[in-house]
Amino acid sequence: MKKLLYMLFLISSVSYAQTLSVTPDGLRNPNDPEKTFVVLNLEGKTAKQLFDGSVKYITKNYQNPDKVIKGKIENEYIKFTTHIADFIIIKNSFAKVPITADYTVELNFKDGKVRYEVISLDMYDKSGRYKLHFKGEGAFSGYYIYNNKEELKKPEAKTALENYFNIKIENLLKTLQNPTEDNW
Repeated sequence: MKKLLYMLFLISSVSYAQTLSVTPDGLRNPNDPEKTFVVLNLEGKTAKQLFDGSVKYITKNYQNPDKVIKGKIENEYIKFTTHIADFIIIKNSFAKVPITADYTVELNFKDGKVRYEVISLDMYDKSGRYKLHFKGEGAFSGYYIYNNKEELKKPEAKTALENYFNIKIENLLKTLQNPTEDNW
């Protein structure tokens, strides 16, 4: 019964979790489009517990956690980078183009809260010649999700980006909610 109640709590808290949305101006908080971050509410957790849980999350999810962590202030802040060779696939006319990504996330901690923000995101094809932009200037500016008139041109890229980052946020949230749980 205790396990069932915990699972219901976990599912309900994850389903109400903060998310990021792809807009012509980049990744935004859909509840407040002026904000480029989301705040994860974790009542009852101290800044130290949230910091330690985030370090554990990074350590478990990266081969070289010491290399991806680019900055940290104990119990206050962590900045880490990620490189993904086949981040998403976009359609360009009749071709499918694999997109590589490099991005940096900053986590800021307060008692009961974590601020999650993607502070840089570079997306490009395997050659590195053409970038994927949130908003494009035309055919010669590379690939773009929205055109100059802010019309959505690559809905599959928008969905893939949102799914990727929202799953990352959800996984971090799960780790922070119960950092000692090992299901094996």
